Amino acid sequence: MIELQPFQRNFIAEAYRPGIDIGAISAPRGSGKTTFTGWLAAEAFRQVEKHQEILLVAGSVDQGRASFRAARQFLGEDDYRYTDSAQRCYATRADGAKLILRGASGRGLQGIVNCPLCVADEPGAWKPVDGELMAEALFGALGKPESPLRLLMVGTLAPGGIPGHWWHDLCLGGNQEDTHVTLYQGDPKRWDDLRHIYSVNPLARISPDLRRKLRIERDKARRDPRLKGYFLSYRLNVPTGDESTMLLTVPDWQLALEREIPPRDGRPIVGADLGGGRAWSAAAALWPSGRCEALAIAPGIPTIREQEKRDIVPAKTYSRLVESGRLRVAEGLRVPPPSLLVDAIRKEWGRPRAVICDRFRIDELADAAGNWLLVPRVTRWSDASADIRALRKLVKDGPLSVPEDSRALLTASLAAAMVKNDDQGSTRLVKRGSKNQARDDVSAALVLAAGAWDRAPKPPRLRFALAG
Repeated sequence: MIELQPFQRNFIAEAYRPGIDIGAISAPRGSGKTTFTGWLAAEAFRQVEKHQEILLVAGSVDQGRASFRAARQFLGEDDYRYTDSAQRCYATRADGAKLILRGASGRGLQGIVNCPLCVADEPGAWKPVDGELMAEALFGALGKPESPLRLLMVGTLAPGGIPGHWWHDLCLGGNQEDTHVTLYQGDPKRWDDLRHIYSVNPLARISPDLRRKLRIERDKARRDPRLKGYFLSYRLNVPTGDESTMLLTVPDWQLALEREIPPRDGRPIVGADLGGGRAWSAAAALWPSGRCEALAIAPGIPTIREQEKRDIVPAKTYSRLVESGRLRVAEGLRVPPPSLLVDAIRKEWGRPRAVICDRFRIDELADAAGNWLLVPRVTRWSDASADIRALRKLVKDGPLSVPEDSRALLTASLAAAMVKNDDQGSTRLVKRGSKNQARDDVSAALVLAAGAWDRAPKPPRLRFALAG
């Protein structure tokens, strides 16, 4: 029998509270997650009613076999019949109840019924397409009358858990009305502080061997910077991701969020991205002081809830943006007209100093904007790269700062934004994935605004000279 640690008992108590459909616990490697996953599956299987199924889902059957065999050890051999082959792993009770290990592929998991619990093992390691399909199937089954499903997820954030990945966003989203999250994650600024490292690894308190291993790996990472990324990802649970494809790094964006927020002073420069098809329309405003705000218009058809499912994001991700007031919905419309974006800009920020828009959409904007100063922007590699460099400089070196009410919308979009680099070192935004699911529309507007802000004439500085 496993002796549960206090952090595991606390997670179970919270994840099984009434009204909680999703329980997620994310911790660094070496936290006993495989054994804990097997224990959760085994305990649920013991208590399940006849003919019901408990699901254990991993990236593949082979990857989940360690958790399944841990569950088998907890269950014992006397009362269950096991099948453990290269392609199939499951346990059967005499009354027809089953514990089934499945690989992460949503194609074969539609219409989940008679399944009170699914335990997900290392969601961050699920394959990109199959893992998203599996997540969509599981989230879609939650709350259905014929499927009293509860979903428990256990894993590190890496390797897939970078901003924009559904597992990363679920864990970093914290506790919600129907979701409990237990997250053990370190502070990158204290990555080599042993006391901090031990506090992030819950089993370090009782395991001298783990403390010794953490110290050795920390020392190696100090000597060899190539090992630092691995140490951050797997020992502090801070995914480093592929920074070459990120519009902004998390540490740089954090600098902007920590700056003092100046008041609205003067008129802002606004970047506008007009949506079409699945896309949102978005605007980002930059004042001379560096204050940055954003808003977006989403189609009303399909509904916000259906858009969440389509884009494979955790439930209520977009709904909370609507509640914040920064995401508006074009009720009854599949494509928000430019006039809705213009009206939202006028109502929120007054008349802008200038509005920057893709040159191919400038005429549509002009029909709604009247006598505003509209500036078309060419989106060649060189121009896009200049705008992205301007944004990165504004964020990292200042003065860009973000008020509280715009942070969720901007952060969500930046997490989904992806850039591509060419052989000459230029950079531009690209859509993530083949389905254009990423909500990077606000980021596109922000890039346009930052480039225009950087090119705009700056007020002259007063110079003083002492006579004599």
